[in-house]
Parts: sequence; C-alpha cells; structure tokens
Amino acid sequence: MSVVLDIIEPLGDVSLWCQDETSKRLESNNFYSWSPVGKPTEIECNGCHKGINIIGATEVLNHMGFVYDVYSKKEGSLTAAHVVKYMERLLDYDKARGISTTFVQWDNSPIHKGPLIQEFVEAHKSDLIVLHQPPYSPHLNPQEEMWHWMKNFIAQASAVKNEQELLHLVNRFEAYIKAHPDEVRHRLYARNYFP
Repeated sequence: MSVVLDIIEPLGDVSLWCQDETSKRLESNNFYSWSPVGKPTEIECNGCHKGINIIGATEVLNHMGFVYDVYSKKEGSLTAAHVVKYMERLLDYDKARGISTTFVQWDNSPIHKGPLIQEFVEAHKSDLIVLHQPPYSPHLNPQEEMWHWMKNFIAQASAVKNEQELLHLVNRFEAYIKAHPDEVRHRLYARNYFP
C-alpha cells in the first residue's frame, strides 16, 4: 500500500477512502462497573437490539472528509445493494470536488465481493479503483479508528431513547469531525497506517 501512496499522493485529482460498516445499538455502553465486596458484578441492560447500521468512509490522503449513510436495524443487515448505493453517493461527492479517480480500500467482507459489487466496480472502472485489505487485518483500515472514535464520542451513561436520538449523536460527531480536520489527520492519515 505504501507504493500506491507514493504514486497517488502527489496527484491532485485523486482521493483515497477507507470504507467500512458498523452498527450502534440504543443500549448504553457500560465501560465501568462496581459491586459490593463479595458480591458478583451486576450490569443493568435492557437487551434492546434496536439501533442503526452505518456505512462510512474517511478520505485519509488529502482533505480528511467523512461520508456516511445510516440505516435502521429494522431494515435488517446491510447488503451489497446498500454498499452500491453508498458508493454511488461517494463517487458523486468526489466528482463534485473535482476528483477524477476515487480509490476505496475495504475489507474482504462477503458484501464487498458479490456479483452486484463486481458489476458496479466494472461499470466504474474509469473512475473507481478498489483495494482489498489482506484477510484478517482490520488494523490496516483507518476507518476502524474512526468507528472507535465515533462510538467513544457518542457513548452515553444511559441508553438513548430511540434511533432519532442516536442519529442526532452521530450527526453531532460528523459536525465535530468537520470542525477538526487536523485531529482527523492526526488520527487517520494514511501514512500512519501504511509507512
């Protein structure tokens, strides 16, 4: 990957996005707990599986942008069709910025390998290049750090009431990201992951 960076970094009309999927439940995050001496730890939870699924990517080479789509878990798991819709949006976003070639790095998830994705990549071979991470290497995807950062940013001591409240917290995180591009660069710059 460092060879790819050596080639594309000097170019002005390319972008490098690290893409991934995640989810966030309405259930609170219990980072700490306590219990009386001699008693087992009790952690309250309501067992709620409602929440949101997120497809997102961060541009890790130049402008450090963050683009994401959110889906209710009521709709089920994310599919290749969701990824295609997201990729169309990402390409439109880049074209509006004057980007001629979009590089996207992602993992080897089955939804990234199916026929629908292959057809999409083939149809966009003039402006999209997909880079697959080696298997079992999430540490090579800066987007994993973005998800960790987002989940810590929106962590609550108590569960959120509904998906709209959770989405509001995700939108607050996006606003924070836009206002702090230097912090994004410090955390996710491609050269930090691919020296």
